Amino acid sequence: MAITFTNIWETKILDTIRSFLNEEFAGAIPIYTGKFKDMGSQSIRLNPIGSEILEYNTTAETREYILDVSYTFKEHMVKKDTWDHILRQVSHIEALFFQNQNNTFHNGRFETMVVNEKTEEEEAIEGLNVIRWEWRCSYIGNIS
Repeated sequence: MAITFTNIWETKILDTIRSFLNEEFAGAIPIYTGKFKDMGSQSIRLNPIGSEILEYNTTAETREYILDVSYTFKEHMVKKDTWDHILRQVSHIEALFFQNQNNTFHNGRFETMVVNEKTEEEEAIEGLNVIRWEWRCSYIGNIS
């Protein structure tokens, strides 16, 4: 017997986030998923981390999905005007996620934000700066 299922990560979470980010930034900031890529002067990366079961019963399950969201920008000498621009982008991104907290998923929220906590691949790119958030949301799936 074949089961029916939905790829929750792709269709309910990542596609939804890519959609509202691409709509807002209209190609000005590349949005991508998965392994780190050097995407030029700035980009937003969506990297799935995992999920945890919140509620389980015989007709459905609610999971919390965890995503690493990073905004990267290249600037060798970060001065006050640059920080103003960067922090404006950070607030813009946070506002977009807040505005879409209940989309195909629910209770989407940034838990933490760190500045320049880089992966090994990111460290290798000269002048790369990284703003990184842990984002979480819930989704009810496997409904029978």
